[in-house]
Amino acid sequence: MRRLLLTALLLGSCAPSERNDVLSNSPSFRARTVAVAATRGARGKGVEISRALVSRLESAGLTASALEESDSVLAGSALSLEAARSPRLLDEIRRATGADAIVFLSLDPSWRSLEISALDARTGDAVLRSAAHPRGDAFASASEIADAAARALSPLAAERRAPKATRPDDPSDEIPLP
Repeated sequence: MRRLLLTALLLGSCAPSERNDVLSNSPSFRARTVAVAATRGARGKGVEISRALVSRLESAGLTASALEESDSVLAGSALSLEAARSPRLLDEIRRATGADAIVFLSLDPSWRSLEISALDARTGDAVLRSAAHPRGDAFASASEIADAAARALSPLAAERRAPKATRPDDPSDEIPLP
């Protein structure tokens, strides 16, 4: 009985953790600018999720914008992953946002999982596919969804380099340009 009680306490103390699974990733692709498409399955929270994700990505060093808020014919339209592979549409997105990548989020109807896809804005090729799962039964807020998506998108960010602490007259203290 004592063993059973100890096992139950140990299992109960284990908090469920958020899980991100990278399904595919192009290791050589890096983006400086990202366009976020409308979130599917968001039950009216798509704009809120997009704004929160844009904020998270910008704090991580990426320039980001929501397609819904761009000065483009695409503003307010629900863009699908399949339709975005059209060369004409890719040109329009790049013109409107200057994006290197286009990000698509898809929530299941019960908000228990999130699929994240990113396309190269020049070629339409998939450069990242990932899935995220909440800590509990379902994502609780747009902010939690944006946090999970930002973590999943971190492999896209261009590598950031910190300056070295050197003498002021040392030429090696320059930050190399990518």
